[in-house]
Amino acid sequence: SFWIGTMVTVFPSIWWGWSPEIHFTPFLEDPWANLQQMLIPATILGLSLSAITMRMTRTMMLEVLRQDYIRTARAKGLSEMLILTRHAVRNALIPVITLIGSQAPILIGGAVILEQIFVLPGMGLLLLDAVNQRDYPVVTGVFFIVGISVMLINLLVDLSYGLIDPKVRQR
Repeated sequence: SFWIGTMVTVFPSIWWGWSPEIHFTPFLEDPWANLQQMLIPATILGLSLSAITMRMTRTMMLEVLRQDYIRTARAKGLSEMLILTRHAVRNALIPVITLIGSQAPILIGGAVILEQIFVLPGMGLLLLDAVNQRDYPVVTGVFFIVGISVMLINLLVDLSYGLIDPKVRQR
């Protein structure tokens, strides 16, 4: 995220004389300007791990589509859309959701770096300022909130298994 954010800010300014705005506009003050400011950092953060997720989704779908129960469903005469939605996607999503859940701490770390590059107020900038000023209670508080957030994300991932795969549901 650091190198991508740096390249997005440095290369356009060298090649085209364009650079993103450095000041922050609060959402309630000007929603459109705020959304424009968040577009580049959100794109960088989203694209940084999307390739891994897409490859995993493709691999799992190809693996599931080769299974015997998919061939049986086709032999029964079920429509391809029904086979894909009811049988294939549900079984292929379990590892993909696990991957997405394990990427949450990486995204949080990337947000810290992008907040510094694009001068966005947030937990990352608060953490970096607290570390520079040796404000240990704030550092501890930020790590506590991030730790609780990662735990909640992992809980949501575990609970989503039951929604997706009926075999995982507890009776």
